[in-house]
Amino acid sequence: MHAREPFFGPAHHVHMKERPVLRVEESPAPSAAVDAVIPGAADAVIADAAIVARVRSGDSALFELLMRRYNRLLFRLARGIVREDDEARDVVQAAYVRAYYHLDQFRGPNGFKAWIARIAINEALGRVRRAPEIVEAEEHVLALPDFVEIEPENAASGRDVLRILQDAIDRLPEEFRQVFMLRGVEQLSIAETAELLGIKAATVKTRFYRARRMLQDLLQRKLDHVVRDTFPLGGHRCDAIVAVVLERIRRQ
Repeated sequence: MHAREPFFGPAHHVHMKERPVLRVEESPAPSAAVDAVIPGAADAVIADAAIVARVRSGDSALFELLMRRYNRLLFRLARGIVREDDEARDVVQAAYVRAYYHLDQFRGPNGFKAWIARIAINEALGRVRRAPEIVEAEEHVLALPDFVEIEPENAASGRDVLRILQDAIDRLPEEFRQVFMLRGVEQLSIAETAELLGIKAATVKTRFYRARRMLQDLLQRKLDHVVRDTFPLGGHRCDAIVAVVLERIRRQ
């Protein structure tokens, strides 16, 4: 069974007065919304600025195209800050609603991605600042979960490895985690990452390198513990082999 995409969980609506219906989940394909408003648009990529202009002129249905275009980016960006799926979904939805009501502040024609990304970053950072828990950067790394806490027979499965990696990324220091989410997970370029985070390209390079080293060093140490438990043969499977052999011996 495939793991569900983060946006296909329970809805977490942002309560604002007189807001339009801005669905992040289970909405029709974006091409359907576009084709209904712009004939022949299915064969062309509509620029962000053009969509913004149409939304501001009254074609609010087209805002869905912008959401679908940037859902994954904003989710990963928010997830790298708040470190929790449901909270990240809330951040993205709040960012979209805020952006919708402030489209007049987008200067364009380029840079919509950076503009809405900055809204999501500010929303996520605001929630983190309001959170009661403050942990030092060094504690993030030292608190990473042990592989040995996972059931030995499931430790090598893809799902568990993915979960372990996600837990490790979650506990990177924030400035390294944000860069790694954009460069390593979202696969953005150095220039794009620098633009979205508002930092220098050289800083992106340094933080990404250090984030990878942190993850590699930690995962290598943890793998040394779990390798001994791979290809297990215990419990009922061991009992079954013993039972079969004894039965054959008795029949001889």
